[in-house]
Amino acid sequence: MALLRIEALSEDTVAAPGNRQPSYIVAAVTDACGEPVTGLSASNFKVDPCIVGAGGALVNITSVAPVRIPGTYIINVVPIRTETWKAGVYIFAVAVHSGTGQGLTLCSMLMD
Repeated sequence: MALLRIEALSEDTVAAPGNRQPSYIVAAVTDACGEPVTGLSASNFKVDPCIVGAGGALVNITSVAPVRIPGTYIINVVPIRTETWKAGVYIFAVAVHSGTGQGLTLCSMLMD
């Protein structure tokens, strides 16, 4: 398998305790040589909240969109079912696969 390098940051922006607005994860995906990996969609990403604010829930990816710099994507996530965001720290594992390549990184967000 080929290595994909991923860097990710998360921010609550419009998401807040008690609502179901999307939280944003921005991910940069490159191959082992540092070339941007383009053409990815939601089916190429998995996001798992390993740690959630007290009473928090798993998340679903609602959309993935490329941004201006090739290889960068905004991943929108919301709590599963009818759950709402809870205050506290969230630590997300972000996995990407494309063809035979795969990669994994962590990012955190303070939901306040």
